[in-house]
Amino acid sequence: MGHSKQPLHILWIALAALPAHAQTPVTETVVHNFGLPPLSGAHPYGSLLADPSGNLYGTASQGGKAGAGVVFKIDSAGQQSVLYSFTGGADGKTPNAGVVRDPQGNLYGTTAYGGTSNAGVVYKLSPTGAQTVLHTFTGGADGGNPDAPLVLDPGGNLYGTTTNGGSAGLGAVFKISRTGAQTVLYSFQGGNDGAHPYAGLTLDSSGNLYGTTINGGPANAGVVYKLVSGTHETVLYTFMFGSDGAYPYAGVILDSAGNLYGTATEAVQAEGVVYKLTPAGQQTVLYSFNGESGSYPLGSIVLDANGNLYGTTSKGGSGSGVVYELNAAGTEAVLHRFAGPDGSYPYGGLTLNAAGHLCGTTSQGGTDSEGAVFTMDAAGTEAVLFNFPGPGDGTQPDAGVTLDAAGNLYGTTVDGGPAGHGVVYRVSTSGQETILYSFTGGADGSSPSSAVVLDSAGNIYGTTLEGGTNNDGAVYKVDPAGNETVLHTFDYTDGSGPNGLISDSAGNLYGATFVGGPAYGGVVFKLTTSGTYTMLYGFGTGANSGPVGNLARDTAGNLYGNTEGNSGGLGVVFKLDTSGHETVLYNFATGSGGNDPYQGVVLDPAGNLYGTTYQGGTANDGVVYKVTAAGHYSVLHSFTGGSDGLRPVAAVTLDSSGNIYGTTEQGGTSGEGVVFMIGSSGTESVLYSFTGASGANPACAPARDSSGDIYGTAAAGGTSGGGVVFKLTPE
Repeated sequence: MGHSKQPLHILWIALAALPAHAQTPVTETVVHNFGLPPLSGAHPYGSLLADPSGNLYGTASQGGKAGAGVVFKIDSAGQQSVLYSFTGGADGKTPNAGVVRDPQGNLYGTTAYGGTSNAGVVYKLSPTGAQTVLHTFTGGADGGNPDAPLVLDPGGNLYGTTTNGGSAGLGAVFKISRTGAQTVLYSFQGGNDGAHPYAGLTLDSSGNLYGTTINGGPANAGVVYKLVSGTHETVLYTFMFGSDGAYPYAGVILDSAGNLYGTATEAVQAEGVVYKLTPAGQQTVLYSFNGESGSYPLGSIVLDANGNLYGTTSKGGSGSGVVYELNAAGTEAVLHRFAGPDGSYPYGGLTLNAAGHLCGTTSQGGTDSEGAVFTMDAAGTEAVLFNFPGPGDGTQPDAGVTLDAAGNLYGTTVDGGPAGHGVVYRVSTSGQETILYSFTGGADGSSPSSAVVLDSAGNIYGTTLEGGTNNDGAVYKVDPAGNETVLHTFDYTDGSGPNGLISDSAGNLYGATFVGGPAYGGVVFKLTTSGTYTMLYGFGTGANSGPVGNLARDTAGNLYGNTEGNSGGLGVVFKLDTSGHETVLYNFATGSGGNDPYQGVVLDPAGNLYGTTYQGGTANDGVVYKVTAAGHYSVLHSFTGGSDGLRPVAAVTLDSSGNIYGTTEQGGTSGEGVVFMIGSSGTESVLYSFTGASGANPACAPARDSSGDIYGTAAAGGTSGGGVVFKLTPE
C-alpha cells in the first residue's frame, strides 16, 4: 500500500493470537461495489477461431453473468452471442485463452482460475452450450493456471500447458485423453529446460509438440522446446537477452519445411523481435521492433501461403499496438495502428479466416474501452465487428486503499472509467464513491495498479503501469480539485512498468520499475514532488532483475525490496544503500522456503523485513517470510491451499505489536481468498474468507485504522463482479 508522511502502521492495534487457521469473529461490510461489463463479456485476451462458414469463436476474460468471463460467437453478419457464461466456481473463471473446435462442433478451452482448487480447468462446450469440466487443476503436480489454448490431435486428445504447477511449480505440459484422463507429459524444472510456459503448443504430423517458456535457460529469458512424441524434452533454442530476444510469451508455428516462427517480447536495443528457427536449432532474427513499428509482441503469428507472416504488437506504433506484415525478405509493413476507438492493446494473436482476412481481438479500446473484435482485409482496412461495453466507475481494484485522517479511503482501479483505462477514486466514511480522476490511456497514463500516497495537503501520488508519452508508464499527482499532473513519464531507458510508491519525511517519492533502465532489468528511482527524477540503481537482465512491488525505507535512507528474477528465476530480497550499492540479502529457491515474490517488503523498527511468495512452501502454495537485518531467512507460515489461504500476491502490513496482516488471492472456505493475521507467536488466523458475493481475489495488503477496523479491496466479486472495497470490524 502507499505510505503517507505519518505511516498508518504506527497507529494499528494488535489482535490477540488465535488458533491456527481459525476464523476470527469479524463482520464484513462491502463499502463499495465496482461495476463490471454486462453479459456480453469484456477484455478478450485470446486469439479467435474461425470456422468454414465465417463464424468466429472466442473468449472474454471478464464479464458475463458472474463477471467470470464468457465464451462467445460472432456470426458472419457481426452479431455476437454468448455461448457460455462462467460462474467463477467449479466451472472455471477467467478464460484468457481462445478455443479449439472438433468436427462435431464441440469447443474446448481453459480457464486460468476457478475449479475446485481455483487453479483453473479444462472445459468442453457442446454445440448447444452445455459445459463439461474435463479436468480441474490442483495447482500441484498436475499443473496450475493454464493461460494458453489447447491443441487437438486427430484422435481427439487434447494437449496444453500450465503456467504454474507441475513437480517444481514452474509449469507443465499435459495431455487429456478422449475419456478425460489427464497425464502430465513434462514438468519444467527452472534450469536450462525452461520455466513458466505461458503459450500453447504446436503439434506436427509425427506427434511432436513445440512450445516456449518465458523464463528458464542460462539468462532466465526463456527457451523454445520440443517434446519428442510428446514425452522427451529437447531444448531447441535458449534466449540470451541479446539481439536474439527474451521472454517469448507467444508460441511457435511450423512451416512445411519444419522451420519454426515466433516472437519474443524484448531484446537489447529493440522492443521485441520476430524470429525463425530451423529444425537444426539455428535462430535468425527476421525483424526487430523499434517502437514506431510496434512494441512487445505478445500474441502468436500466422503464416500465409506466400510465406508472409502476420502478427500484432501489444504496444507501440505511436498508439496502442499495431497489426504488422513481415514478408519473406524480412521487410515489415504496419498494416494498422490502433488508436482507441478501433481497439487498444491486441494481446492475442491473429487468425486467417476462409476469406483470407485477418481476425483478432484487442483487450481494451473500442467504443466503451472494454475491448473489440476486428477484421482486416489484404489492403489493411480494419473493420470493428463487435465492441464490448463497459462500466463508468472503474473495475478491478488490484491495489489496496489509503486512509486519510478523516477516515476516507483512496484507491485505484486498473480498468473501467469513461475511457476504460482506470480511475483514482475516493470512498467517504458513508460509503459514497467519487471518481477523482479517469485516465485516458494517453500521456496521462493507463492501468494504475498500485496504491496511492497522500500528503498533508490532500494531494494524491501514484503510478500507472502503462500509458505516458512513451507507453512505459508514469508517475502522477492528482490535487484535491481532481487536476492531474504527470510528474514523470518513463521512456524505457529510465525504466518501464513502475510499481507503487513510498515517501520520506520531506515528501520525496521512491519506487521501482519492473523492466527497462540502462541494463533493461528494471530500476529503483527517486522523484521529488516537483518532478525531478533520479535513477538510484539499474538492474541487469541476469541473475537479479525485475523489482516488484513497493520498496521499504529505513531511517538511514537504505531501501529494501524484492526482485522476481535470480539465477533460478525465483527472486531475491535486496538492500540498496544510500551510495547506490546493492546487496542481495536472500536468494529464493524451489522447495519449502518459498519462491516467486510478487510484491515488495515491509520493515519493522528492528530492521527485519517481511513479505510473501506466490509459490513454494511445504504445499507449494506460497509463504509469509521474515528476513533479519543480518540476512537470516525464516518461513513464518506456509499456506496449505485450504481454508488458511492460497497464493498470496500482495505485501503484508505490520502493527506496533508485531502482528502481520495480509491477503491471499485464492483459498479459504469458498476458494475466493482470505484476509489473515499472523500473531507474534507465529500462529496464522483467518480473519475473513471471501464468498464471491462479498468480494473475491484480494490482491492488496490490508490497512487498519486506530479503531482496529481493517480495510482493503478485492479485485473481483461483489454484486456486479467488478470488485469491492471492504471493511472488516472485529466483534
